[in-house]
Amino acid sequence: MKKLIQPLVLSICMLLTISVQAQDPKISFLNGNKALSQGNLDKAIVDFKEAVNLKNDYQDAWYQLGLTFNYARRWEEAVYSFSRLKALNPNYNPWFYYEACRALIELDKLPDAQNAATAFLEKYSNKPKDQLSRHQALTKLVYARESPGLRMLPKSMTDPVPLSTINSPSGDYMPQVSPTGTRLYFTSVRQGGFDNLDDSTRMMDFGEDLYFSVLENGTWSSPKLLPEPLNSMGDDFGSAFTGDGQMMVYVRCGDKESIGNCDLYITQLVGTEWSEPMNMGNVVNSDDWDSQPTISSDGNRIIFTSARTGGYGGSDIYMVEKNHLGEWGIPQNLGGTVNTPFNENSPYLAPDGKTLYYASNGHPGFGGMDIFYCIFENGKWSKPINLGAPLNSSGDDTNFSISAEGMGYFSSSRLNGEDYEIFQIELPDHLKPKPTVVVQGIVSNAKTSAPLEAVVLIEDINSGELISVNKSNSSSGEYLVVLPAGRDYSVSASSKGFFFYSQSFELPKDTSYQEISLNIMLEPIEKGTKVVLNNIFFESGRAELKPISYVELNKAADLLKDNATMIIEVGGHTDNLGSDDLNLTLSQKRANAVMEYLKLAGIDETRLKAKGYGETQPIADNTTEEGRAKNRRTEFEIVEF
Repeated sequence: MKKLIQPLVLSICMLLTISVQAQDPKISFLNGNKALSQGNLDKAIVDFKEAVNLKNDYQDAWYQLGLTFNYARRWEEAVYSFSRLKALNPNYNPWFYYEACRALIELDKLPDAQNAATAFLEKYSNKPKDQLSRHQALTKLVYARESPGLRMLPKSMTDPVPLSTINSPSGDYMPQVSPTGTRLYFTSVRQGGFDNLDDSTRMMDFGEDLYFSVLENGTWSSPKLLPEPLNSMGDDFGSAFTGDGQMMVYVRCGDKESIGNCDLYITQLVGTEWSEPMNMGNVVNSDDWDSQPTISSDGNRIIFTSARTGGYGGSDIYMVEKNHLGEWGIPQNLGGTVNTPFNENSPYLAPDGKTLYYASNGHPGFGGMDIFYCIFENGKWSKPINLGAPLNSSGDDTNFSISAEGMGYFSSSRLNGEDYEIFQIELPDHLKPKPTVVVQGIVSNAKTSAPLEAVVLIEDINSGELISVNKSNSSSGEYLVVLPAGRDYSVSASSKGFFFYSQSFELPKDTSYQEISLNIMLEPIEKGTKVVLNNIFFESGRAELKPISYVELNKAADLLKDNATMIIEVGGHTDNLGSDDLNLTLSQKRANAVMEYLKLAGIDETRLKAKGYGETQPIADNTTEEGRAKNRRTEFEIVEF
């Protein structure tokens, strides 16, 4: 009997021990910490709840419970947990005030968030090693203090419209519109692309692919998938194009050549085919996440998002430019005016090359990610301006782009918190980029009309500064250049074996958006070829060359140097105003002035002739000012080659 009693007593003691352990709040607390370290938020919440139920004044458990609710985005419960902790000990680790502020901002309880941020700044250490945390809290305080006033501003635009012909049941985002507003590129995880189901994280996620749509009769066409090699079985997204659509920068993740988990790639349209995309290398890409690029219309500057170390916090916006060797230089952070200690992403550089649109959750706004813009002026970025409602919402609003005319496109989670859709919106004038002029057309052989691949240069006609180098398409001869208002330009086209062509464009600051169609026919270099040099100008009624002529004359000198056997006649021509004799004399003097400039540029005198024709060879009607302007011209004729 005694032997039977002993095992029974032992069993009862073991049960009592287990019961006591189960009722020990410290055990529950330790279990919660273990679950949290393993990323199991649900179990951690259960364990921390059990700890505070067993010991209602368990400060550490209330603190960990609040943190875990924040990690799980259960904001109401987080605020409740931190309020219980504050009631128990307002001088507990002051970090809980910061975490409470985060949750209160998510709940749109901004006055309470201000109080929490203020309490944190009053109680938290002010030592050098703690300045980053104080900076974060100060940013939150400014957000909570200034956002209410921003949200009360009157609406300055009509509601955005979702693009029903483009959006799908899956996520659609990262739209970029062409300068002319007739082509829209975007990213989608819809089924039917280069599906990679193994990478799917949601039921409707079939992997990221690149698509485009064309505006036809005011309606966007059904989206089409961009071909290989642009799309692959991996994630391909965030396409950005130069103004002429012939260079693309975008993002690939997990590629065999990857430097980080996502890298920037670049590709060129050669005729009708895209070149094999190339990783931009470890000068541009980092070991971290590099994504969401935009490229300037002229192809000289890329702005992108990166989570690399050394930034202001979260993801920042960086810029990389081509150096004097034509290579991409080292990315530079856009600085603390643009970036915050939180997340900035999806930059878009407008066609004017100065206005930057991007998304942020660090600057005051409407909740989630908001879209802002700033302008690069006098060597620095201006203070970001929130684009306001109804463009921005309480959801995440990102990936804004805009045509040169001013129609905007962006992606938003406002209709479905789980997915993004693409919206269209018309911006008011004060939020649009600086005006630009789009010049486009076809470069062709003047004799055969065959399309030509030509170098298209944009230069400042006053200073001679080379602004950008473009090319017409080798298959179609198509070219497109974007000219921001506020400068005077020379746009020239040249191709080996052909005489160059130039046209000037005067664009004062008050120029409004316009599209100019300019087909360029290049004359073959052969004996008898005669061309008009459009950008040679003289003082009125005189033979002195204006300095703006030097850009054109230097091109002529270079052409002669490249073709050592060429002998030319410089022909001077006038309109019919004034006497025949005066016009003949003036035209001869002007031809002589051009010849003298070419001699100074290093061209042997034996290769140059000058002849004035006065008003005897008009090419237009002298009864109109436009016609007379065409007749006042300088011509080059190849007399020997």
